Amino acid sequence: MQALTERDPALAEAVLPGQPVTRAELVWAALHEGALEASDLLDRCTRIGLVPEDRAEALTTARDALERAAAVLR
Repeated sequence: MQALTERDPALAEAVLPGQPVTRAELVWAALHEGALEASDLLDRCTRIGLVPEDRAEALTTARDALERAAAVLR
């Protein structure tokens, strides 16, 4: 994850205020843990999806993480 944040410092930001999960962790999960959908990132790779309000707030960030991971793989 350090390499991801060195390449893009914005990935070091938290997915949600007060949450310890960073954007880099979502990208990492998409690249290395088989996360294919935003629900994989929010429910399986993190527990953000357990709180409906947090899930709704993090959904755009999760989709962005999937797009960033896809760009790395191209």
